[in-house]
Amino acid sequence: MNRLLCAPYTRAYSFGMNISTRLDQAMQRAGIPSQSALARASGVPQPTINRILKGSGKKGPETNTIAALAAACNVAAQWLTDGTGAMDREPQASPDEAEMIEVSVSAESRKFVPIRVVSRYIHAGIGGHGGDVEYEDHAVLTLPLSWVEEKRLSPSKLVAIRVTGESMYPTLKRGHIVIVNTADNDPRTLVDGKLYAVNHNEKPCVKRLEYTGGQWFLTSDNRLPEFRSRPVDESTEIIGRVITAVENFI
Repeated sequence: MNRLLCAPYTRAYSFGMNISTRLDQAMQRAGIPSQSALARASGVPQPTINRILKGSGKKGPETNTIAALAAACNVAAQWLTDGTGAMDREPQASPDEAEMIEVSVSAESRKFVPIRVVSRYIHAGIGGHGGDVEYEDHAVLTLPLSWVEEKRLSPSKLVAIRVTGESMYPTLKRGHIVIVNTADNDPRTLVDGKLYAVNHNEKPCVKRLEYTGGQWFLTSDNRLPEFRSRPVDESTEIIGRVITAVENFI
């Protein structure tokens, strides 16, 4: 039997090199045996990898997806995208940059910071960051390091939280991902009218903090009666301030 038909992941061969065959080649060279293994290594969902390898879909993979797959396979993102440039990634400059993914984009090298998506975040104490953190399986997105530096943010203090309800509609919709700066969680420096991630019933959610009548309230942008405001009290934990949102994250 043809060994290609017995391969542990789908391979899309064609007469011309495309992103499907390049990803297949990168997986083989990196010793990644299956789509699920690549999903674990890259944070890209397995169905997305399957679509890329099959060459299905009218739209190509997003830049963040390519960056994560390239990093997991230790190849250059530009090569994986269109076959131009060297296949190998440039070596990282120093061990201090281990948390950053370095990829080749266009004619220059840029760096991306991987941010994991949190499903549950409990502080170790007031202002603490070492509590109980649970992450969504394989859910990772990347931010340009240049943007993170411009905002003067620390990558290690950033988490991503998925919007699951309708309370912040139309500002945020179900499925949006918000990037949260956990370094900005001091109750004494809250900014009136800004979005914050907070723990409510031991689950993270996003609310707008408003100061009214000498008291802080968790408010919703959705004005339906069921999304009423709630006062901030001793049971409220501020995870951090929302700095940006990502739409249509797979």
